[in-house]
Amino acid sequence: MLENRPSQLLPIGSMNDEPASIAAQQRQKRILNKVWASVEKAMAELKKVLVTHLQEPSRSVEEHEKTLE
Repeated sequence: MLENRPSQLLPIGSMNDEPASIAAQQRQKRILNKVWASVEKAMAELKKVLVTHLQEPSRSVEEHEKTLE
């Protein structure tokens, strides 16, 4: 697992080096957007599985409750 540390996704140059800092921030934003898209995809897949399980009429209420947990 990765640890969450401020400014540690990609090193950002000093504030005196403004163009490099902006480029690093843009790279971070692209990386975060890719990660976010992956998270959204995973959540959509989990939701699909959950809904499928909850729509199975052969499952008992207890099983549905366990699925929700």
